[in-house]
Amino acid sequence: MKKVFIGSKSLDVPNIFASYRIKDFPRAGLRSHPWQMTDTQGVLLNAFDLLANRRTKAFTEDIRRCEGKLHEFIEFDGPLMLDSGAFNFLQHEDISITPTEVLNIGLEMRPNVSVVLDHPFPPKATSEEINERWMNTRSNTQIMFNALSQCNGNVPNGFQLMPVLHGHDTDTLKNALDDVIEIFGQEPSVVGIGSLAPLAQNGSKRTAIDVILTVRRLLPNAHIHCFSLGSALLMLFAFYCGADTVDSQTWVMSAAFKQVQLPGFHLTRLSPTEAKRYPEKYQKNRLAFAQHLLHLIETENFCVKDWDTGEDWSINNENEALIYLDYLEDRAGVNHVHRRACHNLYAFNFEARRVRQVIASNNNNLDEFIQGRMRSTVYRRAFEYAADQRSKNGG
Repeated sequence: MKKVFIGSKSLDVPNIFASYRIKDFPRAGLRSHPWQMTDTQGVLLNAFDLLANRRTKAFTEDIRRCEGKLHEFIEFDGPLMLDSGAFNFLQHEDISITPTEVLNIGLEMRPNVSVVLDHPFPPKATSEEINERWMNTRSNTQIMFNALSQCNGNVPNGFQLMPVLHGHDTDTLKNALDDVIEIFGQEPSVVGIGSLAPLAQNGSKRTAIDVILTVRRLLPNAHIHCFSLGSALLMLFAFYCGADTVDSQTWVMSAAFKQVQLPGFHLTRLSPTEAKRYPEKYQKNRLAFAQHLLHLIETENFCVKDWDTGEDWSINNENEALIYLDYLEDRAGVNHVHRRACHNLYAFNFEARRVRQVIASNNNNLDEFIQGRMRSTVYRRAFEYAADQRSKNGG
């Protein structure tokens, strides 16, 4: 099984980083940090939340008082990535945090890898806008690399700086990589791909596929991370095309909207309001979810827990699966976002583990596995395109 080193921590790949906003426990309804009970192996935090987010920066002083800094504060001992948070400025020309601030907060808070302050661009950006935003990213990369080089040993053990590539065509990506190599003096061992999520989510999945395949071809041995490409199906595309890791906040965001996730199944909304408005349709959706849950338990060793205690929850038949669904649904004015979030995060981690198992089996059946997860015609066609392009690239 392939491993990558993220600073001083190792990680089995492909894998997913759970994107987490400081103090979502308990402010967003989480009742505990869910990492251990959901088999989470990587967590992604955000420098923007520590520096400029009015809702969260007040906790930065609390983190400073922790001897183990970010790891200790969120009660997590695995690989921890600190993104810059530049996506918050996707629609703006200017970014209100500086590259030096992003580097310094990373050095102080001791994540295993700190991401360069990049300047992503939207899918319909003009060539002039793309060039301007990349030049800002290049400048920030140079500033952060130079500052890190001048730290004179005051760098946490294993700390890494991750450059980020942006581009929706081969030439732009090659030029971006050339700039990074010029700054670092060598090919990067770890690199992120940005500006992908809006592309993939807005009907340009083929371009996103081409981008990941191109970066893997240019950097065959690097650890490649795709930012914000962690929906249940998009992460499969990313892994198939050569990404080692992705990150996702969908696990908690969808839970807040009363949605629950299963591998190979559409998002299901558990809303008492919809149950009253469309009772027959609602019960039909619940039954389909329960049946698929039972199928995963019986055929793929999927398992669930009492997410309040972490204890295993045995499900042996359809009725027991429906009882578990009742447990996830809000009742009597009590919001069970914590239960849904933990369930969703476990489902994402389970799916990443299944991909690793399929790859490790050496049976060349990754295509068959992913096809089995596809239900939408749009996704099936995108996967057929990915398979064709990967074949042409010798993958």
